[in-house]
Amino acid sequence: MKWKLYWIVVLLLPVLVLAAFMHRDSTDAEYKKAREEIILRKVSHKLLQAAGDSSSRVPEIKKISETEYLLPLETAISFHPDSLVKTISQVIQQHGLSNRYMVNVLEQPANKIVFGYAMIGSEQENIIPCLGREQPIAKYSVLIRWEPGNNSGTAFWIAGIVLAFGIGAGLYLKRARQMPRKEEGHTLSIGHYLFHAEAQELHFGETILSLTGKETKLLQIFAISLNELVDRKRLQKEVWEDEGVIVGRSLDMYISKLRKKLELDPAVHLINVHGKGYKLEVRS
Repeated sequence: MKWKLYWIVVLLLPVLVLAAFMHRDSTDAEYKKAREEIILRKVSHKLLQAAGDSSSRVPEIKKISETEYLLPLETAISFHPDSLVKTISQVIQQHGLSNRYMVNVLEQPANKIVFGYAMIGSEQENIIPCLGREQPIAKYSVLIRWEPGNNSGTAFWIAGIVLAFGIGAGLYLKRARQMPRKEEGHTLSIGHYLFHAEAQELHFGETILSLTGKETKLLQIFAISLNELVDRKRLQKEVWEDEGVIVGRSLDMYISKLRKKLELDPAVHLINVHGKGYKLEVRS
């Protein structure tokens, strides 16, 4: 039951992390949008100022998509490309917006592109053509397109890491739970059993099961090779060879006795792998 609860938590945790990040991203996106629009209104204001217009109203900024904004200019102006590039760049840098964006100046009402450039991040990579050509008086709008963000999948990455970590931790804990561990002296735990090799006893709660010498030797071999296949020849050699007797039927008989003493814990299974050997399994 505890393990089922653990796996439920492991599987739900990434979902909760993802939901939290999506909520945070949603809140951040709303704040970012409002901030960008205010900064872009300042861009419109500075462009009008550079054209000698300090009194016209700054129209509402139009968000076309997640990465595109349209800045309509209310009055007809003339602009010099050098001045426009410098003005937009100064405002964007001053307020810490992304330095990777594209700008197109559209002549209205034909919506024709009369000037455009791309800021890619460095002076060597930036594409700014036609700087020396002053544009005639007309009504313009400015389209700014930001480079799409490359971290949109952050929440999914984090959720995946949390899930992988949870599964890895669960498998490690499960394996650690199954492995024999020393308690006091040479006492080992096998599932819910405590194996006292020196005393030749197997404890299950208040129940104490006595083991013969050969049962103890067999269980010691299985305990250090828990959940692993142990070859019949190894068992015969290590338990019987010193006595000069190797009898397959004797091994099967002792395995049967040992299996009955391990039946108190349903998680512990002494399995016969036909033609190969035996495996002591501890299942969750």
